[in-house]
This record gives sequence, structure tokens and C-alpha cells, in this order.
Amino acid sequence: MSQNQTRILGMEIKYYLIALAICIIGMAFGFVGKGMIFAIPLLLVLSHGLTKIGDNIPIWKDWVGGGVTLTMFAGAILVKFIPEASLETIKNFYVVDDFLVFTIGNLLICSIMGMDRKVLTQAAVGFLPTVLAGVACAYLCGGLIGALLGYGFWDAILYISQPIMGGGMGAGAIPISKIYASAGLKDADAYLSMLVAAVVLGNIISIILAAVLNKLGELRPELTGNGQLVRSATTAAQSGPKAAEAQPVNLTPESIGMIIVWIGAFIILGNLARKVIPVNIHPYAWMIILACTAKILNLFPEKFGQIAKAYLPRYVALAMPPIMLGVGLFYTDLEQFAASVSNPTFVLICLATVVGAVLGAGLFGRLFKFNFVESSMAAGLCMANMGGSGDLAVLSAGKRMGLMPFSQISSRLGGAIVMIIAGAMLSLLR
Repeated sequence: MSQNQTRILGMEIKYYLIALAICIIGMAFGFVGKGMIFAIPLLLVLSHGLTKIGDNIPIWKDWVGGGVTLTMFAGAILVKFIPEASLETIKNFYVVDDFLVFTIGNLLICSIMGMDRKVLTQAAVGFLPTVLAGVACAYLCGGLIGALLGYGFWDAILYISQPIMGGGMGAGAIPISKIYASAGLKDADAYLSMLVAAVVLGNIISIILAAVLNKLGELRPELTGNGQLVRSATTAAQSGPKAAEAQPVNLTPESIGMIIVWIGAFIILGNLARKVIPVNIHPYAWMIILACTAKILNLFPEKFGQIAKAYLPRYVALAMPPIMLGVGLFYTDLEQFAASVSNPTFVLICLATVVGAVLGAGLFGRLFKFNFVESSMAAGLCMANMGGSGDLAVLSAGKRMGLMPFSQISSRLGGAIVMIIAGAMLSLLR
């Protein structure tokens, strides 16, 4: 390893191990109190060490997502060993204090503001139809494999493909189970027990396929824009003022503070729009709409976009390992996953659904000059994962965090469309 590889959080290994030991002792003997002053060091020291290990495991680092997926799986295991008081401290910061929401806000707003305006406009026109093409292909592939394996065409779609494409648990499996229950055949809990396993397994498959797509992009460069959705994105980006592009951006405390203030402002605006506008759209979707509108109308100076673009990768490098650890701790049930993968038919239908989403979104996106890898990931896999936390995992594993605005269109607007489809398919329940 190089000298840089032997450092974790900028520390030499010996200092990292001392900090880790202090945190472990603190948790074991009840010296961890409440509040973010305890939660942040615990999340950082545990997650960055796990991520470093995962990023250096052969095969795993290239094909299974590397450190981010190892950290997530490790979190699902560690939840059984971390003392309850320490786990509650971490959960309060991560879930109750909305560290996840803050991170999604960072990714959304900074990604949008850092994009080229012409590219953003071009991508918005064709993206939602591409999402719908991915959903249709996912249903078709899942249903056909279900029919071939004796599970049933419509049962495969209703109980496996539809929850996978529905946008996760809170915005997907749970409301779908209530929609199904309205048919009067079973109660919502009975449906939910079937739907949850599909969502969990679909999320894992999506993360793994994201890593595979990233590798495909390395092997076949003509299929990827290296993070740019639109094939002409490189040209468009280069058409801007060369002088501004050549000047390095100096991130000062004031500029970082400005970015954080506007992230908070857009989160507030998203929640406000949800309350005052009589359209059932998720606050994240409103954030995207408002930020895209501001960007397209050029309401912010060019310097603001440059600062956002420079700030985002630094935030991601620091915050993504803790985010993935939290996904494992609070959103991943290994026992449920193990029960799902023990059924080969179930697994194959899940796999067919996610592969269908990839192919449908990737191939249809070509009509709008979208790159195959990026279109498959943002419009396909980000429909097939577990919503916001799944988007983070997929884009981390696929090394395409700049696609976060499009992934949220998939998870939120696309997920809402799946709810409508679920309601229209009630007559097929049995």
C-alpha cells in the first residue's frame, strides 16, 4: 500500500487504532452520552475503517461495491453488538436529527447547481419517459421469468416486481400493501410480509449491479459518460467560459457556510411546497423542481455553482461511509435477506426485474442521447432500490454520485407513478 492508503481519516493507522479503541471502550463501559458530539466520532471511526478494508479486498472492491457495501453489511451485523445506549445515540443523530436528509440535500442541491444548464435542460426532457420504460421492462422481465418458473406472470409482477420498483419501504412496500389491502382479500400486514423481502433483495441486487455497470463503463468507455447522463455533456460543459473553468475554487469557511445555508433553504422550500401546493409530491421532488428551476433560470451566479461543485466531493468523501453504516444499522435486515435468498425462484424473479429495469432504462435512454451506464443506473437501478438510502448505496457503489438529482426523480416521481399502477392492478389480486 502507498502511504495514502495506510491512512484513515488522514490519520496514520496507529493513531486511528487508538481512536477506535477509545470509542469501543466508551461504548462498552457506557461512557458514550447523547448528542452529535458522541454520534459523529462513532460513525466516522467505525465507518471509515470498514470502508478502507472493503476498498482493498480483491474482487469485492471491483464487483460488489467495495467499501460502501462492506460498510453497509457490517452495519447490519454490528447492530447486534453495539450497546443499546450507544446505538440510540447514533440513531438519534442519523434518523431523528435527519443526518440522512441533510446528506441527500447536499447531494441534490450541489449536484444540480454544479451542472451545466444546457445539459440539465436536455436531460429533464427525456428522463421521466426513460424511467417509465425501465418500469415497463422490469415488469415484463419479472413476469415472464415468474411464468416460466411456475410462480405466475401476474403474481411475479404484483408481489415482486411492483414493490421492487415502488421506491423502497416507506414510499413503496408499505403504501402498496395498503393499496392491496383495499381490495378486501387480505390485510395490509399479510401483503407487507411478502413485499418487504422483494424490496430488500432488489436493493441488494441493485447495489451489486451498480458496481457491475461501473466496471462495464471501464471496459467499454463508449457506454459511459463517466458520471454525465447526456452523451453531449462533455461538449456542453466545455462550451462555458474557459477562464472560469481553469480557475481553482477556493473553499473558504464563508463559502461552505453559504452552501449549507442554501441546502437548508431548499429543504425548507421543499417542505413548504408540499404543504401549500395541492399536489401530492414528495418534498425531495419539490426540492429538485425548485433547484432545477433556479438553475435553468440562472438565478444564482456562476460562482455559486463552481463552489457547490468543488464542495460536493469533499462532503461525499467524509459523509458517505457514515451514511452507509447507518443504512446497515437501521435499514438492512440480514435475517430477512437470508430468508429471501433461500428461495431460488424468488431470487431469479428479483434478478430478472432489476436486470429488466437496467436494460429498459439504458436502451430507451439512448433515444434521448443518454449514456447507457448512467441511464441504467439513474433511471433503472434507482427505481429498483430502497428509495433515498438505496440511491446513496447504488450511486456510491457505481461511483456516480453526480446522478443524485436524477435518482431522486426516479425514487420520488417514478415511485409515485408505481403507486398509481398498483391501484390500477387491484383486480388482478387473488
